[in-house]
Amino acid sequence: MPGMNSALTDVYLELGKILNQPQLFGLGERAPEPLVQVLIRSRAALREEMAKENVVAGDYLADELSQDADRPASSRSD
Repeated sequence: MPGMNSALTDVYLELGKILNQPQLFGLGERAPEPLVQVLIRSRAALREEMAKENVVAGDYLADELSQDADRPASSRSD
């Protein structure tokens, strides 16, 4: 289901943004530890679901790696 793959990927990446750049969400330099743990568990569950849905690793990995880059990853197929 392509729409589901896209939604899972989008949520996975957004959770990563909160973990990697909490200051963008008003959380200071580091999110509170209980929140970090929930986000990590949520991302792990999403990874498992993405594996079940056969989401290609490169689809979300390139975007995740580009989060710290100055420019977005090359076009991602949705």
